[in-house]
Amino acid sequence: MSDWTVYKFGGTSVKGAERLRRAADLVRKSPGPVVTVVSAMGGVTNLLVRAVEHSRQGLVDHDTVRAIRDAHHEVAGTFGISLDPIDAVFEELEALLTAAATLRGASPQLRDRVLVTGERLSARLLAAILNSDGAEATAIDADTFLETDDHHGEASPLFGVFEASAHAALSPLLEEGQLPVVTGFCGRAPCGSTTTLGRGGSDYSATLIASAIDAQEVVIWTDVPGVYSAHPGVVAGARVVPQLNYREAGELAYYGAKVLHPRTLQPLIKQSIPATIKSTFDPEAPGTRIDRTVTPGAHPVKGVSAVGGHALISLEGTGMAGVPGIAQRVFATMSQAGISVTMISQSSSESSVCIAVPSERATDGVLALREAFRLDLGRGDIEDIRVEPDVSLVAAVGLGMHYATGVAGRVFSSLGRAGVNVRAIAQGASELNITFTVDNAQSDDAVRTLHDEFGLHNADPNAPVSGHADIVLVGFGGVGKALARQIEVQAGPARLVAVVDRRGAMLNPSGLSSEQLERIRTVKAEGGSVASVDGGVETCDPVEFVRAAPASGLRTPIVVDVADGDTSALHVAALESGADVVTANKAPLASPQARYRQLTDAASAAGRRIRAEATVGAGLPIIDTIEQLVASGDRIRRLEGCLSGTLTYVLGRVGAGDTLATVLQDASDNGYLEPNPLVDLSGEDVLRKAIILSRTAGLDVADDQIACEGLVDRSAIDWAAPAPSFDEIIDRCAPLVEGVNNAQREGAVLRYVAVVEPGTVVVKPRAVDPASPLGRLDGTDNMLLIHSDRYATSPLVISGPGAGVEVTAMGVLTDILRLIAERHAL
Repeated sequence: MSDWTVYKFGGTSVKGAERLRRAADLVRKSPGPVVTVVSAMGGVTNLLVRAVEHSRQGLVDHDTVRAIRDAHHEVAGTFGISLDPIDAVFEELEALLTAAATLRGASPQLRDRVLVTGERLSARLLAAILNSDGAEATAIDADTFLETDDHHGEASPLFGVFEASAHAALSPLLEEGQLPVVTGFCGRAPCGSTTTLGRGGSDYSATLIASAIDAQEVVIWTDVPGVYSAHPGVVAGARVVPQLNYREAGELAYYGAKVLHPRTLQPLIKQSIPATIKSTFDPEAPGTRIDRTVTPGAHPVKGVSAVGGHALISLEGTGMAGVPGIAQRVFATMSQAGISVTMISQSSSESSVCIAVPSERATDGVLALREAFRLDLGRGDIEDIRVEPDVSLVAAVGLGMHYATGVAGRVFSSLGRAGVNVRAIAQGASELNITFTVDNAQSDDAVRTLHDEFGLHNADPNAPVSGHADIVLVGFGGVGKALARQIEVQAGPARLVAVVDRRGAMLNPSGLSSEQLERIRTVKAEGGSVASVDGGVETCDPVEFVRAAPASGLRTPIVVDVADGDTSALHVAALESGADVVTANKAPLASPQARYRQLTDAASAAGRRIRAEATVGAGLPIIDTIEQLVASGDRIRRLEGCLSGTLTYVLGRVGAGDTLATVLQDASDNGYLEPNPLVDLSGEDVLRKAIILSRTAGLDVADDQIACEGLVDRSAIDWAAPAPSFDEIIDRCAPLVEGVNNAQREGAVLRYVAVVEPGTVVVKPRAVDPASPLGRLDGTDNMLLIHSDRYATSPLVISGPGAGVEVTAMGVLTDILRLIAERHAL
């Protein structure tokens, strides 16, 4: 192996004077001799294609030529270099386009010669810039030495021939201390005409040259810092993979990774020449190294990639079972039709074979197969040949899968939890990748799901794999602010990515920073909306924001509702969009039966979950306990208790002689009261909790069998009006004070009690014995007595603090963390 290195600069890395200067600096600073391969300036090849297309109309596209010339002249002027080499290329370009216009279209040979103009210009500019800095550089056209076949537009190198000619052309220059600057993308046909190497041609040129001169390394300089674990536009947490095996990189490239073309690495493998993908915008970053090494680490999957624009063609029929050669005939038919098969899947019963092909060739493929299998169709051995359009191929890639068990199980279990429907599956015996097809609309969800499942967002390959969840927080009052702080402090798998209020939203798929959250807190404290925060988005419809959230780079988000009011439509939108819901908002779950059924049906249809522990007992495990009892076969007979820590606090303080005005103000200051205190004092809050408990316990209660007596007159409350002042509230509270006094005269204490039984829900104030469990409640404590078949003699008692934003936020966070744990336990 020589000490020579090959640098390749992509179109974005040579677009304009500043970027060409950066490229020249990298070449000059290289520790050893360098062969540089260059692409055309970004956008130039597309302009040349347009100029060739115009020639079909007999026109020479002088405007396009002028635009290209001006861009290159500007660079030359910046560095004060001669225009002669540049203008010589343009003279030839004008002559070629004139010939094409005369012929009303370019031949394949003429077209290829036109299309490499951009590379020829870049090579001459970069060589001149290097020379102006005192280096000795020479621009050299690859179509003078890189021998290919005559397949114009998609030429292949003549292996066993091009190596000698490339070495002969470049090694003398390197030995003389010259810096060859070579045109990428092109080669020379046996007849001497210029050929192009097709998509990814410049990268391919670089690796072909590296193999010919036995280089020690190829560095592909581009506009991204390496090969990502997934497309960063799809997965916000995608990261640069530090090392890939040749085969891993090739698979990721084949399935849509944009940094490399699949054939780019082929010339390097035989001689074990490593390639490194680096960014010209951050040259100090390590990039991605591609070599023979296998480094499974803790991640059996290195990356997840997807390519859309495919269709599935299926052959089905019981007459295919046991018949040899079906798959061979399918492949032969596709080959004869010139159609590339990108995936094949066959059932073990051999009664079904399906292949994936590019969408634009699906109709041709079906027609070709119907012709090839016409006799089989006629006999009924094959019942149908059908096509499913608009599918994507998704691949989980990593040689580490060979060393780990259960990878396929994790892949498909996680996809199932995310609601992604897999159409077909293929896995090679080498266990290098697992490939499957999904609808185009679910491709991004599939990539995000697998990226999260295998912890690819974690930059440390030796760190334990742990999933995270993206949290969309709806509501940023007292509970919302407390929850945001608790998520920040716990620094666990819950990642707050969005905050939504009635008028606006802020979204950061990578996670809202502490600074962003502090700006939101400040604005909200001043009475503003999230929309007015720098980076916020104004919206009048939180429902539509939540519906669109999964398309914003979020992986199966959890929508957390700590708003007030009936947010049933928001819950349904979240569930239908593939999100789970955690709520402290009682209104949706306590809504009339018909609306409640819509909510539970939406969850069932989407395969998502609703967790609502904080709706009843704040941080107390009331709902969880009842669910566990029911799941274990117990039958709930009666639920009785004080379900409002706020009302326990108010009644206790008033009973102790404090004035109602003082008590209500203290309750508000401590965050115990709802935004509208009448929700508490009317019994509405407890009523909602009791309805939720009845539904959790399976005690179906009709809407007309629910009764509520408040501590204030419920009939006089206008729920559509703004919340009244404390003075107005106190004027309505005579029944409350009178009830406390009456209870004390009887030697009792007043408590606000809910009773849930089969068929009925009743909530009202009740005088109880001070020595009873309910009578002994103090402060903001809640208490629920559960009477069931199992607890018939003595009820199961749950008691503890049940009011306050911190306690409620803790209950919400507990639900979030349990939901995340459940996801990863399935």
